[in-house]
Amino acid sequence: MGFRINTNIGAINAHRLGVANNSSLDSSLEKLSSGLRINKAADDSSGLAIADSLRSQSSSLGQAIANANDAMGIIQTADKAMDEQVKILDTIKMKAIQAASDNQSNESRNAIQKDVNRLLEQLDNIANTTSFNGRNLLDGKFSNKEFQIGAYSNQTLAASIGNTSTTVTGNITTKTAIAQLGNSADLSEVAKKGTNTLTSSGIDGVAVGDTIRIDGVGDYKISAIVASGGDTTLTFETGLEKDLEVGQKIALVKTTQEQINMAEMKAGTLTDMTGLAVGDKLVATGTDGSLTTHTITSLDSTTGAIGFDAAVAADATNLRMSERKALGTVYSGSDYIQLTVEGVKLPGVQLTDANGNGVVNTGLGAAAAQVNLGTAEHGIKANAVVEANSETKVMGGDIAQDIKVNGVVILGAGDNIKESDTDNKLVNAINSKSNETGVTASLEADGTLTLVSDGRAMNLQGFTNTAGINDGVIAGHIEFTRNNLGLMNVSSEHFTDEGLNTANAAAKTLDEIVTAHQLNEIATGRMRDGDPVGLLRTREGAMRAMDLTEAATRELDSVRADLGSVQNQLTVTVNNISVTQVNVKAAESQIRDVDFAKESAEFSKFNILAQSGSYAMSQANTIQQNVMRLLQ
Repeated sequence: MGFRINTNIGAINAHRLGVANNSSLDSSLEKLSSGLRINKAADDSSGLAIADSLRSQSSSLGQAIANANDAMGIIQTADKAMDEQVKILDTIKMKAIQAASDNQSNESRNAIQKDVNRLLEQLDNIANTTSFNGRNLLDGKFSNKEFQIGAYSNQTLAASIGNTSTTVTGNITTKTAIAQLGNSADLSEVAKKGTNTLTSSGIDGVAVGDTIRIDGVGDYKISAIVASGGDTTLTFETGLEKDLEVGQKIALVKTTQEQINMAEMKAGTLTDMTGLAVGDKLVATGTDGSLTTHTITSLDSTTGAIGFDAAVAADATNLRMSERKALGTVYSGSDYIQLTVEGVKLPGVQLTDANGNGVVNTGLGAAAAQVNLGTAEHGIKANAVVEANSETKVMGGDIAQDIKVNGVVILGAGDNIKESDTDNKLVNAINSKSNETGVTASLEADGTLTLVSDGRAMNLQGFTNTAGINDGVIAGHIEFTRNNLGLMNVSSEHFTDEGLNTANAAAKTLDEIVTAHQLNEIATGRMRDGDPVGLLRTREGAMRAMDLTEAATRELDSVRADLGSVQNQLTVTVNNISVTQVNVKAAESQIRDVDFAKESAEFSKFNILAQSGSYAMSQANTIQQNVMRLLQ
């Protein structure tokens, strides 16, 4: 063999192998010190991607378990609160049984009623204050809430908790009232009899024995009345017991695209209306009318042309002004204003005159206007075809205020309209905004303006000519005509034994009083009494209170049973997620964690190789010294 000293191949190889061995030794030490097989992407790139995905799934499952446990906490909180409500209902039923015995006097029954009222307040207090993390649970707003119980999107569980307040518990199914053409609805078995006092003043012209009829639902007979003020005692033989709020309406079922049928017409008159002044009350009654009042806000004479034929209504009452008089006409005792009362209930069209006085107009619906004044839970929906029956003759002159249709300005104050709109200025202006308002206009040969809606409600402002009611005397008589609408499947399962409420009609206008007789939600079955005719003040009322408490208890138990099912479902879900999380963790560990037994063996190997490599490099370096012997 040859001897070379410039290039020591043996030393170079020993160095190369020693460097590689030291790198492996460092990697083994890193794994042993961290406990991880993969410390960087270079260790196992594909394994790192899989391990990271499994780690994300595992941590997500851990949060899902926490969410499910929170959901169970919510359900347990609601369940315990409802358990207290059930105990309160049990106490109320016990009180009702006590009041149902005829050995109780009126005083003792009143005391029992007061005790029950307090219990009902606490029942509502529980429903309104039970919360979890700031969310109320029993007031009906905790509905269709979803809990994320999975590691990926849309893996949710939905839960709802119903309203457990006294306004919805204890609903009692009542009979369905169906009235065909010419017949009124028979709801005589819905309410409890009772007598109440209506404090009234300033309502004249109603005699003992007259009947108040509210939209064909029950007749309320007046057994005594004071002609000019004081206390008016009304005996309600039968009626619908319901807290009436201003703006509520009766919903009529109508499922076809046909016109609403009218019942037979009945009429009566109210005469001797002379001497009226601003602020006076108009009282109208008749054979089949309604007890209403109206405040006169303007009463002047006529100085300019005015004509109107607009159907206006409130609470199924159309007041049709059918007389057209030229400017300068003086109204005298021989003149009259005809008022037509039509029992139609549609989405109201708001007609506001130039003075800002608004009345409800139900005569402007076009085709297929949907009538849905009830709530979805009662299934009270209707479709009706209503022909436009409101026609207003266009009078010439300057516009006193902006003309608006559904809030959109059509013509501004100061614009001039010709007599009968001969240049179609008003019609064109309305039709140019029909896309925004849903209202189209047409003009007849006699100058009559007809407005037609595409089915939306209309709000009209500035269409009444106010330029001139001066020097006039309105006298004569007022004719009332009432058309009763044939009711179709007016029904609900939530009438209540609410009793009669005391009201003061002195300061109310016609619109307020009539609107107050409308029922928009024939809904809430109230456990509360809160009026002079209470549940427990009679034996019959106490019996009904027992039925109400039993029904309320059944409803609460039904809600609790549903919540129990959801809680069991959550428990199973948590168990399943926990097992899945363990398995995912195990799979990640197989990829990411180091096997200490295997890695210890590798470390021992690399450690020995490092030592032997150092020895080999030392020996390779000493071989070059053999050349020196050749030179000696």
